[in-house]
Amino acid sequence: MIEGIGIRKVYKSGIFGGKAVVAVDRVDIRIGECETVALVGESGSGKSTLGRILLMLIKPDEGRVVFDGIDLTKLKGKELRRIRTKMQLIPQNPEEAFDPRWKIYDSIAEPLRIHKLADSRKEEEGVILELIKAVGLKEEHLDRYPHELSGGELQRAVIARALTLNPKFMVCDEPTSMLDISTQASIVRLLMEFQKKLGISYLFITHDLELAKVVADRILVMKNGKIVAEQS
Repeated sequence: MIEGIGIRKVYKSGIFGGKAVVAVDRVDIRIGECETVALVGESGSGKSTLGRILLMLIKPDEGRVVFDGIDLTKLKGKELRRIRTKMQLIPQNPEEAFDPRWKIYDSIAEPLRIHKLADSRKEEEGVILELIKAVGLKEEHLDRYPHELSGGELQRAVIARALTLNPKFMVCDEPTSMLDISTQASIVRLLMEFQKKLGISYLFITHDLELAKVVADRILVMKNGKIVAEQS
């Protein structure tokens, strides 16, 4: 499904090229079809950077990202954007996914409009109503702004938005860490249900080893930019 080969990313601190910080240090990672791989480690270990590199939201300094046999690091412009419709991010802070000035309806509809996937307003509304029902929201939530939803409701809306493009791979970056315990469990169940229905592959980033054991087929441990252990 997706593979990172020899991935390396270095950041420079300071305006004039100060100390180099190696965020990801020649990492190899592979995630199969309909597989959940958990990536655990302390803050600053490179987990989120690696996840965003696999989505090509960050360009690696070295290495390749191969998705369905296509080397994404060789693509640019429209070609890369076309492939990236099949890859989505569920962020730690759901507010990051939404414009605070837009109602939830428009935020969920945005990917459909950008990629011209609905031929009419009626078709667009039908898709969105089906999605919010699937994630456990009500039609009334669509007319609200992000700050008017609870954390759990907003994360469900983020999942609905990610699903508009029928992705094959999703990076879930600490998707439950900002939620209370009961809401965490419902969001995890929701993600697992969609995996079974749609065959989605997940990279599930977390610092919670117990949660990783529940959701993942394999667990990778990251430290100082390297993957230092694997558990099945």
